[in-house]
Amino acid sequence: MKTHSFQHYSHNLGMAVHDAWITTRVRSALAFSEPTLGMHVNVKTHAGTVALSGRVNTHKECERVVELARSVNGVNEIDAKDLLTHVFTPGHLPEAPNAEESTEYRPQSSAKKMDDQ
Repeated sequence: MKTHSFQHYSHNLGMAVHDAWITTRVRSALAFSEPTLGMHVNVKTHAGTVALSGRVNTHKECERVVELARSVNGVNEIDAKDLLTHVFTPGHLPEAPNAEESTEYRPQSSAKKMDDQ
């Protein structure tokens, strides 16, 4: 029973070390490629799946971050659903604003002002 417990613990420890190594390598790839990307993108790894989050300026930068992370040996999958651009969230289509929900200030029309005189 104790042997099984030790093997399970050592496997989990080995996986945690492997994930930390992958995270470090992905962060390094981002920092060496484009230093500004490394500063704005967070990287977490669990069981070989790299989760990217943060904000980048363009969709092209988002694709570049995913490409760099994918190029690191040991990465099984990329989860970039929390990697946002200033324009839209990847995986979601941008929606047109609803004019009826707008809280925009609109001055009174000039016709009403003339009626008051």
